[in-house]
Amino acid sequence: MRAATPRLSSAPRPAAVPTPGAMPPDPRAGSTAIPTEALARLGIPATYVDALGQVQTPPAPTLTALAAAIGSSQSAEHPLVCVPGQPCDDLVGDLRDLTGITLEGPDGIAPAPGYYHLFTPDGRRRLVISAPDQLPQPARGWGWAVQLYAARSRASWGIGDFGDLTTITRAARDSGASTVLISPVHAAAPVPEQQSSPYSPTSRQWLQLLHIAVGDAPGAAEVDLSDLAHAGRALNTVRKIDRDTVWVLKRTALERIWAATRDHLPAEHDAWVAERGQDLTRFATWCVLAENYGTSNWQEWDEADQHPDTSLEFAATHAERVAFYAWAQWIADSQLAAACAAGGEVDVVVDIAVGFDSCSADAWANQDQVCFAFEVGCPPDGHNIDGQKWGLPPINPVALVATDLDLFIKMVRVALRHAGALRIDHVMQLWRLFWVPSGGSATQGAYVNYPTEAMLAVLRVEASWSGAWVVGEDMGTVADGVRETMADVGMLGYRAALRLPVDKFPEAVMGASSTHDQATIAGTLTGSDTADLRAIGKPSNFEALEQVRRELAAAAGIDPDGPIGPDEVHRAILAQYRRLSACKARVVLASLDDVGAVAERPNMPGTVAQWPNWCLSLPRPVEDILAEPLARDLADVLGARCTQ
Repeated sequence: MRAATPRLSSAPRPAAVPTPGAMPPDPRAGSTAIPTEALARLGIPATYVDALGQVQTPPAPTLTALAAAIGSSQSAEHPLVCVPGQPCDDLVGDLRDLTGITLEGPDGIAPAPGYYHLFTPDGRRRLVISAPDQLPQPARGWGWAVQLYAARSRASWGIGDFGDLTTITRAARDSGASTVLISPVHAAAPVPEQQSSPYSPTSRQWLQLLHIAVGDAPGAAEVDLSDLAHAGRALNTVRKIDRDTVWVLKRTALERIWAATRDHLPAEHDAWVAERGQDLTRFATWCVLAENYGTSNWQEWDEADQHPDTSLEFAATHAERVAFYAWAQWIADSQLAAACAAGGEVDVVVDIAVGFDSCSADAWANQDQVCFAFEVGCPPDGHNIDGQKWGLPPINPVALVATDLDLFIKMVRVALRHAGALRIDHVMQLWRLFWVPSGGSATQGAYVNYPTEAMLAVLRVEASWSGAWVVGEDMGTVADGVRETMADVGMLGYRAALRLPVDKFPEAVMGASSTHDQATIAGTLTGSDTADLRAIGKPSNFEALEQVRRELAAAAGIDPDGPIGPDEVHRAILAQYRRLSACKARVVLASLDDVGAVAERPNMPGTVAQWPNWCLSLPRPVEDILAEPLARDLADVLGARCTQ
């Protein structure tokens, strides 16, 4: 059992925030330079060091626009972070829990792990986060990395689902694995054109309904779903995932079940919905609004519907449909819980995306904390020479602090409700984010700092309550001191062999052969990945890619200039994971793409229509792949590391 956690109190909205329609800065326009000290007070560095060690100065118009977007007339004091049972000199005043009850105990000594409000003698109110100084730690082990949407079984309706995750976690348990890392299962908008990328969600607090295994939903046996099931399973014959059709089929099936069961829902449902309260009601209301308008872009809706506080009449008028989407979230949550529990001691690691879409439910519900004139990205580096823009609007750190980190706390708590561990994509989001003016290039961006100490403390509190461990994806441009701080608090890093030689992996990391943005082992050995890059015209260092291919072939004892068939691919995959099994990394993962000898990348960064990003399923049913000789051989290879 996981310990019960307190509910967060509502925090006031910050004052003076930019409007959603604010125009991005024109980097060619003149501007008045803002003093470095003024920028620093807002958490905006006047310069930064890029991945090549070069000092970069962002354009002055960008810095000016950032200051205007972040600046607030509301003074927001950062939370006070302390360690339970330890002295804290600043802990002077009336300390209350979030229900308003005053704590009894010695003055100046930090209370039990959790969140509190300190009312100081001079009349200030300050959030207190009492957090253990270390995160829980995993044992040395190994596991599978899964793009859940791609892991279809014979029972799937065109996309991998939580029922398939149950199959995977049980198989992991039976093979001796300790870990299953899954792609983000954040919610998508319920609109005709479904978002393909799990890293561009509509909400990081709610779940992807496409992952519901409809046949396992409570009440499914009470209705006839045979026509929909037949159509859904027929989608499995085509490798490219058709999310739009899957959504129509699953929504229709859920509607049938809802119609048959809504008048006699179990008490568990009622308790679950009641516990999630206004947050769930707002999200479900947004879903119905998006459905009615046919678009998730709430900035195009009628004015009354563009903010949760002014859409109450709509919610009341459409109460039954709002209840439907709340019920669907309950089903998704229940199925994720069952899948996580099915593996026994296997830790399911959930992945948190770096942000949410600008047209999303999270942006709508928290628009006073979002800066819509910018998008998150990263500056140019050796792997992405033009830099990257991810189309995700950044959260205003001043507003985040002013609302007692409520949005961040809820996101982390939900992620750890059932999972055994957390992977934070682009862990730099806890330190700083690279803000790029909307419509501009990544070369025009600048960094903005976040309340790191408080956010790390939140992770330690929530992880201490759930017993979960945490991994931060720390590849790319990483600021000085970040990895040292991660080590200090016990957060694992993340390494991929295509970026760093396996023998250089440190101990406190999760290690992999490649990421979802990189070549698979089969794609590397056969040269098909290079052919794909050339075919879509994506600039790459082809000489370096060929060198990697030849090194892989040499490790497997394969002639790189000779015939490359399934046997050679099998040997290369085992050779690569033998190296990984022997490395220092605390946890090593084998991707199911490698287990299935898949040649294509799941995602090709910097492309849109040129590549079927996030839309390629595994080439065979996941239950077959996990039972094939290669999967068994990999389990033997990786299992050996647990006895080393």
